[in-house]
Amino acid sequence: MNMQKIFALRKHVVGGLALLAVVACGLFAYRSFSAGASKPQSDSLVLVVPDNLAAESRIYAQAWEDAAEEEGVRLRTITASEFVRHGIDGGRPFSGIILPDTIHRSMTTAFVNKIRQFADEGGAVMQIYDAGILNENGFYEKGPSRMSTLAGVPYGFYATMGDRMAYQATVSGLSHDMVDLNIPPGRWIAKGGRAVLSGYGEASLRYSVMHTGKQYDGRVLMQADDGSIIAGERKVGKGSVLFVNLPLGYLKLRTDGVLLHGFMHYFANLMLEQPRLSAAPEGIGGLVLNWHCDAKICIDATDSLIKDGVFKRGPFSFHITAGPDQRQFNDGRGVDLAHNVEFSNVVRELMRDGHQIGSHGGWIHDWFGVNVNEDNQATMETYLQKNADAIRDLTGKPQTEYSAPTGNQPKWATRWLDEQGVKAYYFTGNIGQGPTRTYRDGRRDEHIWSFPVQTYGEYSTIEEAYMANIPESEIAAWLTSLAEFTASTGEIRLIYFHPPGAVRYLRAIDALLETADREQASQRFRWRTMTEVADFAQRRERTVWRLTSDKNDVLVFAENQDSLDQLTWLFPEDRYAMPRVESGQGRVSKQGSNWLVTAAPGKKLVIAAALRVGGAS
Repeated sequence: MNMQKIFALRKHVVGGLALLAVVACGLFAYRSFSAGASKPQSDSLVLVVPDNLAAESRIYAQAWEDAAEEEGVRLRTITASEFVRHGIDGGRPFSGIILPDTIHRSMTTAFVNKIRQFADEGGAVMQIYDAGILNENGFYEKGPSRMSTLAGVPYGFYATMGDRMAYQATVSGLSHDMVDLNIPPGRWIAKGGRAVLSGYGEASLRYSVMHTGKQYDGRVLMQADDGSIIAGERKVGKGSVLFVNLPLGYLKLRTDGVLLHGFMHYFANLMLEQPRLSAAPEGIGGLVLNWHCDAKICIDATDSLIKDGVFKRGPFSFHITAGPDQRQFNDGRGVDLAHNVEFSNVVRELMRDGHQIGSHGGWIHDWFGVNVNEDNQATMETYLQKNADAIRDLTGKPQTEYSAPTGNQPKWATRWLDEQGVKAYYFTGNIGQGPTRTYRDGRRDEHIWSFPVQTYGEYSTIEEAYMANIPESEIAAWLTSLAEFTASTGEIRLIYFHPPGAVRYLRAIDALLETADREQASQRFRWRTMTEVADFAQRRERTVWRLTSDKNDVLVFAENQDSLDQLTWLFPEDRYAMPRVESGQGRVSKQGSNWLVTAAPGKKLVIAAALRVGGAS
């Protein structure tokens, strides 16, 4: 990800704010939203966008909708006027609303007052960055933003600070807050008792935020290095407000989506305690371990790992650069898969053990990674095809997963892979996320799933850590914490190694595997391949499900024309009694603080769960 684009948001926010969204909401009477967040509702979480949302801004709403689907959250998009009208004819109120950044800057005073009333009477509001910072005429307030009273902290000081209202800041929280936001260890690094957000190549990231006051009467989730409030949750009347001083939608569209996903998870699942559809088969989290074999030195290292018993675990995703060269033409440093009978047999044995064999780029690893770009598809596509053909010739089937040398993946390469039927690729953007549909320059991947690599601060490979003299014990602690994170959250994440680097940190690898063994024995962890997860994600995406209520029960109706097998719904235990399968086949279990309802093979399922008396609101 190009962080310069994120830094440019400051100018984007305070310079040419041209999008005006004048909401005609004073024309309608308003019925009480007293049902609030504590009552079961159908489709009760909504994204509220301007009435006159421009066509080119629709992609921002789509990014939120996609994130909700990937997080297993029921979300729909409505306009501001629809939000105001709801309830006039006895319609269903909402328990939670999201006010997105970038596309909903301009709001009428009447609409802002309705939002306040919604919170006062029991609703939950997720208020993002610059939402509502402009009035209906497209101007800033003379003092702090009108939205400051909802947020619980003054911000939006354009009248006094001008262009200095927004600035770039290091962002941190406490480690348990990062866990609540589903941000894995490594995407944050412990410094001075704080968990500081980091990224690939950046020990501490700097984000565009707004100056705020320093006093806050709620739970602070994140702060800037100068004490400005970056995220917090507070009570407002009978309801609550989650304020996030980060441009979440803007970031997701520029390959940094972990924060949008994390805060949506927090809002829907921890604050509203809604049932959700797990992203993992059977609700069991785990890791995708992606091996990159790109040179001749990989062969002996792979043998060493096999002897150490590493490949008795898994299944793993094992990707190969198949050509005879590595750094440049005719250097003879490559794997030369087609002519290396001994190593070909090793790869076939890995296949028989259940590991998935994929393609690692374009025939000559370093040369391809350095030289491929957006303008040379006609030349470089040939090398992608040569590598894919070599993998197919060995495995007997087309490639289904891919990793880019040096992480260099032009947009045309992703389109080419999608056209070839490749299901998944590893990606150096969206660090910290699970499998996702990636957005780049206003375009979303169509069918193919990206698997963001996990990093330890600024490092993603063991070789990088080795060159930086990171102690093996430190890497071991990170890897084991990742396994524990996926086990405790039910999330799926990808890590990757090169065999020669793994051999140098073999004790760290062994510590990871032992932790995974222990969690797997407790039915909390599974190794996955990229292909397996992508197949499941594709089938999960075709699932149609909805929430409704009947007396004191929340009902989930689900249908999939292929099969619901292994799809799992989670119900927070402190809000719901033990769920019941009313129709179809499924099993009920408990893991951590959630009830799990896992579907058996079948196309339809109905689940009922009674709200506990006095349950969380």
